[in-house]
Amino acid sequence: MHAMLFGRFPSWTRGLLLCLGATLVSVVMATALFVDHRSGVYGSPLANQARLSAVSVFLLPPAWLLRRSRVGPWALATAGCAAGVVSLGCSVWMHVAAGQPGSSAARADAYTLFEISALVVLLIVTVLRGPAWPAAVAAVVLCAAVALRPVAVETSENSLLVALFSTFAVCAALAGALVARLVTAERRRHTERVRLEQRLAFARDLHDFVAHHVTGIVVQAQGAQAVAASRPQASASALEQIERTAAEALKALRHMVSGLRTEAATELVRPGDVEQMRSLVADFALPAGGRAHFVQEGRTGGLSASAAQILHRVVMESLTNIRKHAPTSRKVSVALRVHGGTAELDVVNDRPTPRRDTAGYGLIGLEERVKAEGGTFRAGLDDQGLWRVSARIPSTGTWRAHP
Repeated sequence: MHAMLFGRFPSWTRGLLLCLGATLVSVVMATALFVDHRSGVYGSPLANQARLSAVSVFLLPPAWLLRRSRVGPWALATAGCAAGVVSLGCSVWMHVAAGQPGSSAARADAYTLFEISALVVLLIVTVLRGPAWPAAVAAVVLCAAVALRPVAVETSENSLLVALFSTFAVCAALAGALVARLVTAERRRHTERVRLEQRLAFARDLHDFVAHHVTGIVVQAQGAQAVAASRPQASASALEQIERTAAEALKALRHMVSGLRTEAATELVRPGDVEQMRSLVADFALPAGGRAHFVQEGRTGGLSASAAQILHRVVMESLTNIRKHAPTSRKVSVALRVHGGTAELDVVNDRPTPRRDTAGYGLIGLEERVKAEGGTFRAGLDDQGLWRVSARIPSTGTWRAHP
């Protein structure tokens, strides 16, 4: 979940934000526990009930440790629901104890700041990470536990004020968690929608491409049959041409299947080689005067055609995104390094776009294509706050024309 929420930040920034959030929650919980201790809550006639309900929140850590397992989300929802049930049970216990004749518990406080804070945190985590229906049930139980605890012993002006404050706090936490969950779900649906549109466009192009090449092969085969008896030499030449056409078709088909196009309405364009990549960078210019420069390390003579085409596609898409989303960039660099059987490409610009509505989705097809070639792909902010698109692929490619 946090990868979706903080996906625009580099990994160290996401880790820092998560650490800051955990530290803030820990400080709030420790402060609430200190205030409860100083107020004498754990020394009152209802101390046993208060301790039991406070301890119930520690069901969260083991459930959180299981979050990446198959039962992880269910464990979180179960832990939240169990903590809420324990808190409600303690509220009933407090109400019964306070109703005993001559009981001093009738004048004791029924609520603790630590428990309220812990249940609110547990509510947020459960709503964010739990499955829909179990999380909904746990949320209802937790909200009821927080709202009803202040009036468990007696209904007075003070207890009603605390109950109102607790209800407001839990509603605010629930609303925030629901918004975060819905935003993440919508972003995931948007990504899947883009993938589907790309695959539909790809299927249309694939149909036309296959029909064209297969038709050519059929025509050449018919011609070879027609001259096989009278002109054997011409028949052999035609068969060689059929072999070359089939190999070329299979190779190009492999590249089409290996990745999705990023624009559904564009024509089928065959990416170029390193020289065309260099020309593409040299001709690049931004309205604000920004230019791009190309840096090459290592010899590109051993770079396969498939690797060069994919790298050219990455450069073309990256420069298009910079022109579209970051036109105020002053410096754009394209670095190509070929060494040890690996081709590394980095496209960096100094003014990453602040927009979040369309950025990122055009690179989905590139990522799938690079990974299909046995490489790695990443697009995002680096440690210096620059927008960086990186691709690493084998320099020899993974496709062979003649298997």
